[in-house]
Amino acid sequence: MICPNCKAEITNDMNFCIKCGTKIETPETESKPEETPIQIPKVVPVQSPAPAKPAEAPQPAAPAQASPAQPAESSEPAESSAADQTAPETSEKHVVCPKCGAQLKEGTKFCTKCGAPVKAASPAPKPESSAPQYSGFASLGSTAPAAPETPTEIQTPDQGKKNPFSKGLILIILLVIAALIVAILLALKSMGVFSGSGRQDASVSRSDDTENRDDNDDEDEPEEEDPEAAAARAAEIEEIKDQIKASVKAGDASEGISGDYPAALEGYIRLADEYDLAEDISKEADEVFGKYADQVRYSVSLLDGQKVSSGLYIQSRVYYDEILDMADRLEKAGISIQADAIREESDELIDVYRTKYILAINEISSRENWSRDEAWELASDAASITDEDGNIVLFDPDDLDDPLRLRYIYSLAWVTRKHIETGIKDKTMTAEDALDEIDKVLKETDYNLQLIYDGIYYCNVAGIDPTPYTQAFNTIMEKLGENEKILIVLDPAQATETNIDLNHFWAFNDISSGADPDYQVSTTNGTTAETRAWIRDNIRINR
Repeated sequence: MICPNCKAEITNDMNFCIKCGTKIETPETESKPEETPIQIPKVVPVQSPAPAKPAEAPQPAAPAQASPAQPAESSEPAESSAADQTAPETSEKHVVCPKCGAQLKEGTKFCTKCGAPVKAASPAPKPESSAPQYSGFASLGSTAPAAPETPTEIQTPDQGKKNPFSKGLILIILLVIAALIVAILLALKSMGVFSGSGRQDASVSRSDDTENRDDNDDEDEPEEEDPEAAAARAAEIEEIKDQIKASVKAGDASEGISGDYPAALEGYIRLADEYDLAEDISKEADEVFGKYADQVRYSVSLLDGQKVSSGLYIQSRVYYDEILDMADRLEKAGISIQADAIREESDELIDVYRTKYILAINEISSRENWSRDEAWELASDAASITDEDGNIVLFDPDDLDDPLRLRYIYSLAWVTRKHIETGIKDKTMTAEDALDEIDKVLKETDYNLQLIYDGIYYCNVAGIDPTPYTQAFNTIMEKLGENEKILIVLDPAQATETNIDLNHFWAFNDISSGADPDYQVSTTNGTTAETRAWIRDNIRINR
């Protein structure tokens, strides 16, 4: 036949043109010659003991009414007969229609059964079995089923799909291979195959490290010093040492503090800093520092023999500060010295001068006729010693029971009394002026009993009611009798060990049980910390 569209030659059994896909109209009057049915060999099922029944021969069908050929499926696996196994294979290659599954000749572009394009169709998979393939049904347009085959050889429309078990199978294979590799490696390791290599690598690594260290050692080796530079360096060191010896000799000849020992120590610092000789010169430098420290002690002792004053304290402080500054510089340069003792002595300088001032005021106030100006001069001089921030050094004004503070306020009360007496005598002050002066210092002096008594006197002179002063005076007298078991008398002739003359009542003298006995003037004439605290909290004078 001829395709009415592309004029290609086609057979009578084709419903569509194999070249252009045009549907071929077959006249109903045209009859197709009868085809001899193909005999299907008998198949014996594997699991059935009874012989399989022979498949019935397929009935021929008209080309126009043919449906896509479907491969026959067997409910049970079947084996090919001996006759089938010896049947020759056809050499003609076929492809499968992607739409209806019909087998077509290779190179066919359109399915001859349904007309679907088969351009992308892949060749039909070749059966693994040696049984013959019955492709003649498709070419004849028969709807009869193909000969029974084993399940692995059945051709289905889904033949081109991937086997769902392929990925799992590949994974199992990979795991088996990995397990084999691990087993081999473990076996090799147990046989010592790797250990020798590791030791060899370690040996090579150590050899490389040794070579690197040798190279670094060569790099770190100092360059040889120029002979002329070495000679010049040695000459400079000898010159500095000669200067040190000369300074030490001059210092040994000096009784008091001079600049000779400090000059020698400066030379040692230079040797340590510029020539890196700290370790070599430490012993010599420490001996010179010890001589310098003894010189400082001797000079401070000469000052101690003089009358106490702030000037002596300041000079002693300068001596200590200078030698301690030198100690810090020596240690910073890496020179080992023994400086702990001189540091402790410097720290004790404050206590030394506190004691000096306390004992000096004790001596003045215990005289029969003592100078109130002299006592105040000492007390105010002690308070004038301050640090760089302006704080008093020898006592803390906030420590109300500090022994030096108690003497300071006692001296302030007495010098205020003398100042008022002088003003009244030369008529530069009135009685009311006197009361104003008293009121200014009463609280600061812990309500000194002598000042309160003078307040009563000047109130009477000025015609002012003295009751506030009188009440305060009597209250303090009662408290002293209650706590200290003493009585203040106004007549010196009535004075005894427990009857204290007002003008000789030492309010500064601490007779508390915990007081320092070295500072006490008397064990009965004075006040306790308890009494002083009560007076500060309870006495007020308002006029």
